[in-house]
Formats: sequence, structure tokens, C-alpha cells
Amino acid sequence: MEYIAYLASFISIILGILEPFGKKMQTVYILNFLGNLLVGISYFFTSSESFSGAAVCFVACIQVIINFFYDYKKKKLPAALIVIYALSFIAVTVSVFSAWFDIFSLCATMLYVASMAQINVGSYRILYALNSSCWIIYDILSKSYGNLATHIILAVFTFISMAVNSKKEA
Repeated sequence: MEYIAYLASFISIILGILEPFGKKMQTVYILNFLGNLLVGISYFFTSSESFSGAAVCFVACIQVIINFFYDYKKKKLPAALIVIYALSFIAVTVSVFSAWFDIFSLCATMLYVASMAQINVGSYRILYALNSSCWIIYDILSKSYGNLATHIILAVFTFISMAVNSKKEA
């Protein structure tokens, strides 16, 4: 089963490298959905200590689908929906809370909610970088090394995309 975790992490790395370079939020949503699904699968097959990570990744998939359709219809996300997202992540994290370091999973999800509520890709990238930082800490503490590699690489490429896009905008 560990091989499934590493394969899922490897594929999510490829998707994650592409994600921060997306020009439109719809592209970001598609890549983010697939990445969350694969990282969730990887956490699920890694160890029982990383179940919190798996649960929130699967909830994130639902959020991404909802956001995609709002964006597709050119509608702004209602503030109430963003609050529902945050509360759902809190509820899921609390229900599967098994170790003190699950707090980093919760912090990452709150940053995720904020990042996915952005209509500006630049603002999304900043919050996504912070999100990756929280996941890196969680991965170290939960011994989810496949996902640790994934999140480190994603953070690096997010910072690269921020630098590339800031030069283009200047």
C-alpha cells in the first residue's frame, strides 16, 4: 500500500508544479482538485497518524468543485459559503483529531479556504505558499515523507511562479 502512497504523491507533484503557473482560476481549480485527491489518497495509505490530512484533502475536493462552478458561471462566492467551508474543515479536523500536530492540518485548511476564495491568481499564490508551509510541518511530524517531498516541491515552484509573475507585472 505504501507504493500507492508514493505513486499518488509523485503524480500530485507533477500537477502541483503546473498549478501555480495557471493563468486562470479554472485551471487552478482543476489541477488543485486532482492534486488534493491524490495527496488525500497518499495520506490515507501512509499511516493512521496522517488520517487528518486525508480527511481534509477529500473535503477540499468538494470545495474545489463548488468553487469551479461559481467561477464558471462568473459568480462571486457568497461569504456564507466561505464560512461554511471553514466550519466544515474545523468539524472534519476535530472529528479525526488524533495527534497534537493535527493543528497544522487545521491551519493549512484555513489558509486553503482563504486561497481558494481568491479571484486574483496572485493573491491565491501567496496564500498557497503559506498553506504549503503548514503542510510541510504536518508531513514531518506525521512522518508522511512522500507528501513532504510533494509539499516542499510545490512550495518551491509556488515561490518560483510568484517571482516569475512579479517580474512580468513589473
